[in-house]
Amino acid sequence: MNDQFNQAHYDIKQEIQHYEHDLDHFWTTLTGAIVLIMQLGFAFLEGGCVRYRNIQSIIIKVYANTAISIIMMWIVGYGLMMGKTNDTQFNGISGFAGFRFKDHPESYADFVFNSALAAAANSIVSGGAAERMSIPGYIALSALFSGFIYPICIHWAFRGWLYDMGYHDFAGSGAIHLTAGIGALVVTYMLRPRTNRFNPEYEQQFKPANTTFICLACLTLYMAWMCFNSGSTLALSDGSVFTVGNSIVNTMVGGASGGLFVFFYHYFTNRNTDNRFSLVMVCNGNLAGLVAVTGSNDEIEQWAAFVIGIIGGIIYILVAKILHKLHIDDPVDAIPIHAGCGLAGAMCPGWFDRRRGIYYEQGAYQWGVQVLGCVCFIAWSAAWHYVACLILEKLNLLRVHNNIELEGLDPTICGGHAFFYESVREQEMKEPFSFQRDLQQQEQAKLNEMEIDDRNLSIIKQVDK
Repeated sequence: MNDQFNQAHYDIKQEIQHYEHDLDHFWTTLTGAIVLIMQLGFAFLEGGCVRYRNIQSIIIKVYANTAISIIMMWIVGYGLMMGKTNDTQFNGISGFAGFRFKDHPESYADFVFNSALAAAANSIVSGGAAERMSIPGYIALSALFSGFIYPICIHWAFRGWLYDMGYHDFAGSGAIHLTAGIGALVVTYMLRPRTNRFNPEYEQQFKPANTTFICLACLTLYMAWMCFNSGSTLALSDGSVFTVGNSIVNTMVGGASGGLFVFFYHYFTNRNTDNRFSLVMVCNGNLAGLVAVTGSNDEIEQWAAFVIGIIGGIIYILVAKILHKLHIDDPVDAIPIHAGCGLAGAMCPGWFDRRRGIYYEQGAYQWGVQVLGCVCFIAWSAAWHYVACLILEKLNLLRVHNNIELEGLDPTICGGHAFFYESVREQEMKEPFSFQRDLQQQEQAKLNEMEIDDRNLSIIKQVDK
């Protein structure tokens, strides 16, 4: 009788574990699929930040890097990232081109989630390259990033030598955002600023083309970020569901506090101007808070998430000002948001983690490991991006010709603009006079911009002759 009871108990336990196993992999696959929606957010964010004549080209880059990331992850990246680690714990050495998937079916869910993250990281680099990098050059850089640069950093942080030292970066403030943000910094520096970007006479030309796109993008990213962070549990069973809940709440609070801080900062510093309320700033502040809270959202309290979001907002403002002073041209603020706030977020487990942080009297060891990890990510990403940009520059694949830049990538190499206003203008002209006046002012501004571009083109042609 006891043997039958023990066998029945064992069978039930095995069945429960089977269902828990299935639930965990379903959760990982589902969140990975939702994380891929972040690419929609990045496409609209970057498309809204650039000028009208470059919207289609930057969206092409985001769409291309999505496909490139998936293929490169399948061929080589996933193996380097999540394969069996080698003796040096430097990189994985198995799972290339899907060969381990049949024998290890749990790899399917893991591949979905990590490929989506790789695509999101790849889009961060494209932001710094907006409006002047050649599409073939960007495709080559995208393949290198998703197939080699990024996977190595992830392996260090989550399976390799850094992980063994105790490095903690729950959803990747350092390993993902800092690595990609540094790549954006190097590429932006090597590309040099857009023509006339820091000439006060042409400042108005470089305002975002579509703030509605930016708002749509930010809200899309906000939603997907909750699955980005909470999906990093890779499980729902055995109490992980509570970590998921804590992660989502902290993500919401950190993003909100970062957005509100930057929003009010901008208001108080511009309250006597006609630009006292800025949609772009509240959106960027929201993203800054999200990046900052990403590394520690599993093991912090809500008050800490609120503080970390504000820290992200402060870092974003400071780094953006420094870059402007140094004439480093980042069209979408990818560097302050992802490199600056990613670095800050990677430091937070050393301070605010309930089991590891200095605030909870756990000593400074964790903070020291976090610093070491960030130094390694910065050095690895910067070195490879610099070498890649030098090679692309030698091959004339780094920056487009001045003629193409001034005319815009959309009409010169992408077959035309992303969309047209003609179908809307007839209805606009039926609106009250104030709207017609605004429309006339916009058209006059476009004509002035075209005249300036024509003058610049004629000068370049004379120099070429």
